[in-house]
Amino acid sequence: MEQESLTADEIALYDRQIRLWGMGTQLRLRSAKVLVINLSAVGTEVVKNLVLGGLNSLEILDSSKVKEEDFSAQFFLPNDDSIVGDLKLLHALPQIQELNNRVTITSNTRPLNENEGSYFKKFDLVIATELSSKSEILWLNGITRESNIPLYVSGLHGMFGYIINDLIRHESEAEREIGNQPRVVGTSISGNKTIIGVQYNKLTNKELVKVEDVYSQLDNVLSSKKVSSQLNKRQMRRLSASLPLIFTLFDWQRPTDIEADLDNSKLKAAAINMCQHLNIPSTVITDEYVELVCKQAFTEFSPTAAILGGCLAQDVIQFLSKKESPINNCLILDGIRSEMPIYSL
Repeated sequence: MEQESLTADEIALYDRQIRLWGMGTQLRLRSAKVLVINLSAVGTEVVKNLVLGGLNSLEILDSSKVKEEDFSAQFFLPNDDSIVGDLKLLHALPQIQELNNRVTITSNTRPLNENEGSYFKKFDLVIATELSSKSEILWLNGITRESNIPLYVSGLHGMFGYIINDLIRHESEAEREIGNQPRVVGTSISGNKTIIGVQYNKLTNKELVKVEDVYSQLDNVLSSKKVSSQLNKRQMRRLSASLPLIFTLFDWQRPTDIEADLDNSKLKAAAINMCQHLNIPSTVITDEYVELVCKQAFTEFSPTAAILGGCLAQDVIQFLSKKESPINNCLILDGIRSEMPIYSL
């Protein structure tokens, strides 16, 4: 049950972040029950940030066993080769709990597809990282949609990564400076974002603006053709190959040996086909990016994980705070260009 206020100890513990995002956000965090699927490199960063943030409870679902490559980017694991082959959560969970004893942390080591839909209903939010296939993403989204549970999905390809989400419907409210044109209820800010409330504050001479975000299911996001309509000519010329290449990899079978390079010519041909589907010029596909992705696909780099996982955790807090609109609905991380554009698909 949500408490109406924080204790003095909690205020002292979370003082710095309360100053950053306010008491209301901290209370919402303290009542949130979150499920993280797969303690990957990105999942590790997300868990760290949310546990330190002061969630009510966090459950981690991960049936995987420790592999040698896990030591390079998953810092909750002890640096001990003898644990290779053990269940990952067996060794990671105690390290996670040490971050914040006020957060209830539990684990589930059943394979994802062995959990029935009713299992997910006890959570307020689901965050899934490094799902094995597009079909698994869509299967999970079908369950979260049916149960009205917001969902984030994220993954890495070396220096590249993505966040896609289906938060179903989200309302946020924030004070804005009064512009040259008055804000009007019903005004569409974008195809999935609408002003649903405007209230003038005489004391601050600002407007309290309420915005509604409506989200698409992930099968629509992954098959969308809306990219070209969001970009002007200059933006289209600067479009990174990371977007069509990452979308191509959603349909690619994850290799058993992640250190093996993908077939260069097959990936390039598939990425060009993806450009045609997205209605963007195939000239954005460069040999440099194809080669990079072939060598890095499905691998986890610690620096990239820190950036993407930090961004995802921040957006989760933003979602819970209801002060700003979260990502809606596709973020692509290009570590070569140091860019993270967001597309509404």
